[in-house]
Amino acid sequence: MKKRLCLLFLPFTFLACTPEGEKPADLISEEKMARIMIDVHLTEAAISRTVHHYDSSRVAYREAHKRILQRQGVSDSAFKHSYDYYLATPATMDKIYEVILDSLSAREAKLTAQTATSDSTVAPLTVARDTANTRRITRLKRMRSDSLKSRREEPKMIR
Repeated sequence: MKKRLCLLFLPFTFLACTPEGEKPADLISEEKMARIMIDVHLTEAAISRTVHHYDSSRVAYREAHKRILQRQGVSDSAFKHSYDYYLATPATMDKIYEVILDSLSAREAKLTAQTATSDSTVAPLTVARDTANTRRITRLKRMRSDSLKSRREEPKMIR
């Protein structure tokens, strides 16, 4: 019985003792990764608030993700390798997310202060105009309406 139990747990011990992964050659610095992830989280929130259809939101998110990486000058594979590496090292990922949370909290505090100082009826419009994501949101809405128009304009097959 003991032999069977040892044989059962032997593979788990080998898997638990694997060495940590090496740093990828195209590793993105922690600071740049934090900036990218801040943009990703803000874009994801904007899309989830404006695009209500699952398929449309996935398409919009993929396009926005590509634009974020292009703007930061990072390839998709470098981002994926770096993200996987940082996930494998939880202490480093915790540091990155501390920076992300601090930045997002500071932005929220700034927007809250602007809302408190301005008139309550004008505040939502002012805050929306001041954010950098407004342009993204309007582009996503246009993309969504354009995709719906193209579906309506397709000729229907006669049976």
